[in-house]
Amino acid sequence: MAPPTASRLDVLRAALLVLVTSCATLVLELAAARLLAPFIGASLHTWTSIIGVVLAGISVGSYAGGQLSQRGASFRWLAGLTALGAALALLPLGWVAVLGDGAGLRAIPVLPRTFLLTFLGFFPVSFVLAMVTPLALRLLLPDLGRAGRIGGLLYALGTLGGLAGNFLTGFVLVAWFPVPTIVLTVSGALLLCALLALPRASVAAPPVQAPVARQGSASEPAARDVAEAAPGAEVDPRTGDMAEAAPGAGVDLRTRPALACFLVACASFCTLAIELAASRILAPTVGVSLLSWTGIIGVVLTGMALGNLVGGHLADRWPRQDVLAASMLVAAASCLLIPPVHQWLVLTGLFDGLGLQARIVAYTAAVFLVPVTALGTLSPQVLRLALADVGQAGRIVGRLSAWSTAGALLGSFLTGWWLIAKVGVYPLVAGASLGLVALAAFVGQVWRRPRFFGATAGVLALAGVFGSLGLFASPCTEETDYFCININQVEHDGRKLLAMQLDHLTHTMVDLEDPSYLGYPHGYIHSEVVRHVAARTVEPRVLVIGGGGYVVPRWVETYVPQARMEVVEIDPAVTRIALERFGVKPDTRIASFSLDGRQYLQEMAERGAYDLIIQDAVNDLSVPYHLMTREYDELVRSLLKPDGIYLLTVIDEIPRGAFLRAAIRTVQEVFPHVELLHDARSGSKGQGVYIVAGSVRPMELERLPELLKGLGIEKPRTGRVPRAEIDAYLSAGPALLLTDDFAPVDNLLAELFLLREQVAP
Repeated sequence: MAPPTASRLDVLRAALLVLVTSCATLVLELAAARLLAPFIGASLHTWTSIIGVVLAGISVGSYAGGQLSQRGASFRWLAGLTALGAALALLPLGWVAVLGDGAGLRAIPVLPRTFLLTFLGFFPVSFVLAMVTPLALRLLLPDLGRAGRIGGLLYALGTLGGLAGNFLTGFVLVAWFPVPTIVLTVSGALLLCALLALPRASVAAPPVQAPVARQGSASEPAARDVAEAAPGAEVDPRTGDMAEAAPGAGVDLRTRPALACFLVACASFCTLAIELAASRILAPTVGVSLLSWTGIIGVVLTGMALGNLVGGHLADRWPRQDVLAASMLVAAASCLLIPPVHQWLVLTGLFDGLGLQARIVAYTAAVFLVPVTALGTLSPQVLRLALADVGQAGRIVGRLSAWSTAGALLGSFLTGWWLIAKVGVYPLVAGASLGLVALAAFVGQVWRRPRFFGATAGVLALAGVFGSLGLFASPCTEETDYFCININQVEHDGRKLLAMQLDHLTHTMVDLEDPSYLGYPHGYIHSEVVRHVAARTVEPRVLVIGGGGYVVPRWVETYVPQARMEVVEIDPAVTRIALERFGVKPDTRIASFSLDGRQYLQEMAERGAYDLIIQDAVNDLSVPYHLMTREYDELVRSLLKPDGIYLLTVIDEIPRGAFLRAAIRTVQEVFPHVELLHDARSGSKGQGVYIVAGSVRPMELERLPELLKGLGIEKPRTGRVPRAEIDAYLSAGPALLLTDDFAPVDNLLAELFLLREQVAP
């Protein structure tokens, strides 16, 4: 029994549900980091857990939706699942309310706690919303001849929904609304879509029944549909479904479902590996920021959507394994071109005249759009080749979607937690390309087709040439999950220095023979405030969040040896390199911790014990937002002694910078006494590094020049912005209060990108 043909309105309603549920899933995924950061931080482990749990929910939900479609599909089912998703979207807010300050969870180790919170909050909603797509496909699919196009269309709509959720959340929602408001809006939108899916008259697909022989007159239209969709293909005269593939075309995926699942999993694995590699490949060129991630995610999702549409048409026009194998070869060749294309663009400076946002999008599109589009063509073709009859469409698409997401899940975890750090991004890209070549050779049975054998050999030869030219070698001294780390000898201030470059920013410069040289001006400000604290405390206790090259901790250990130093640096490789190569004593007394800064303050730092806390966890314009909120400042205050001082490093511009204005306003909410410090040699306005200083008691920094003069320092580097100038700056524009619910740090910093471009030569 064939399902009734869906009307244009039914198609639009189903398309809307797929689009909105996919968009909602990505919005909730991005919101998850904001909701959970106060409890588990915002480290790589946090993001990996969030991505993994959401992908797992999508995978299991896709499979469950496919199985459910075997019992029939209707808009009532779709509406019910969407409404249930609307209710489950509120679950994370409930957990946050129950957890309070999270004290009840601190007995659980960080990693199990991270997984537990992400699973309880975001697996249920991801699971339920993922069931919508396979049910929609089963409902809309009238005959097998259009399986590729409809499957490609729904895949593309799901990808476009994710694209919309990405840009909407990153550019609009987080900048304007608190996270609870965003979650409530998502829930309301899902509920509205569920109501729109419930008119009285609605198409429904019947439950799957065993195939029965049909009369010739009834089967002829179906046979014509398939023949028109796939010229040259053979048709089963009893069912109107595709018959065996032409001899020599390759393996038959209808009789090998495990292979079909493996192929879509490999395609998704490669796509996620390329996406994560893109962030590391582009980081030395354009840095790591909200803008770079938005550009990467946007280009990847666009490529996937284009690939799904193209793949759907290829699948219906030429539903053959050799076409699928050729598509794999195209994907492999385009991935091989990633390193040389990127390096050529950097050498020629082709996009250097563009503004930063346009430059990011141009670099990302030029390097990654074609490979991701080629990879996106594979899943619709596999779906079309794996279908034997329309009645099994929902189950098969659910199974393939589940394995596709499982491949993406594995690609995310394996790439982010192991491959990038162990083998490097360029060897990773080369490995993905060679893996695709091997799959293409097997699927297309290369040994039977001389032309295909030649094409395969050509791609392998291209890989060999690029490898011999060193194009797959890592450009970094060391690659980690967080940074491309380069260690270089440089000359600056008439000195020969050792520099640590993290991505495209020279983060630290040290003179191995002279610990007094601190490189950047804000390092000197930190050192002078340490002297100020040490003058009134016998054994000052200093905590630094963001170690980098340990230039200030090394100075403290040398010139204020009585101080107790603790340094928190999230990347253990940065700490190891700093301790081994940047002049720190082998028998150092500095206590180092590789942990998210907020986690350390919550879990390990002693309350009321610190004389000075230095917050320097910045990498150019990338600032962990959860270290900038009122709640975080309150935590810092609880760790300080009554006369302790908090120094917050901020990169911005006066008078136009919005981020520094928000930082001052937020610190003022917590500390009665707030000063704005700057390099005394460069003035109190313009672009640069500023330090917001907060304390409960007066800091008495006016005594600092006299103290330093007694130590032989005639010209202090610490300048204090006059109170009148601070007040004028705060009143010149909106001074946002940053909270755990509302902290648009990346969006505020995006304005500084624009200001930089306006003054660039």
